[in-house]
Amino acid sequence: MKTVIITPSYAPDYDRCRALVESIKRYVTGYSKHLIVVDRADQDLFSGLIGDGCELVIKEDILPHWIKPIPFSKKWWFNGFAFPVRGWILQQIVKLSTAEWCHSDRYMFIDSDVLFVRNYDVATSQREGKTRLYSGQRKAVDYEEKRHINWYQCAAKLFGLSGSDHIHREYISQLNTWNRSTLLAMYRKIEETTGKDWKKVMCNTLDFSEYILYGVFVESVKGITESNHYRDEEEICHCSWHHTIDSAEETVN
Repeated sequence: MKTVIITPSYAPDYDRCRALVESIKRYVTGYSKHLIVVDRADQDLFSGLIGDGCELVIKEDILPHWIKPIPFSKKWWFNGFAFPVRGWILQQIVKLSTAEWCHSDRYMFIDSDVLFVRNYDVATSQREGKTRLYSGQRKAVDYEEKRHINWYQCAAKLFGLSGSDHIHREYISQLNTWNRSTLLAMYRKIEETTGKDWKKVMCNTLDFSEYILYGVFVESVKGITESNHYRDEEEICHCSWHHTIDSAEETVN
């Protein structure tokens, strides 16, 4: 099965994204192509990264016509059905909509501030035809953090879940992998629960986590076996929100 790497980015992250692209070309194998998703206004800036399996996807080309950039605003997008959408929320919606605009078997999401420092084979995110799902043990502090609480409550509401069985796993990390078929099923579940188009629902949701939504859907709604995933409790990327990095040397240790 083919895996496409997806990286949403924007102008302030260009230098980091360029370093990521260079590190992928140097160290990473086992993927079919690398797609960088940017605003049309940033197309010229990022065009120099195209080549050797790296392509640009323009955000405005993959979003519905009722979501548009607001002139002179870099933080908000026009939403034809409610209040404007924050750029951070829209970036997550772009990731969630990947199954609609990229017809690959699976996707690996890598933010533009990631850097590879050693060899990595994307194929290792598969095991006997199943796709890796990062599902770690939640830290005690996360149970008390308000935004984390809201993210799990949002998932419960969108999927019609009750109780607390779905709140005990951590899904936020880097190099996360999703299956296209499972993502399509998640759209249908959100629309079944809410009675509305899933993108309109997400555009009108003030705060959520795309990784928590997908992880909860896989493990607490569809089922990890039925979703063609296997659980991995170990992170494969050292994330700076979990590890203190004070120098360049510490990025390779």
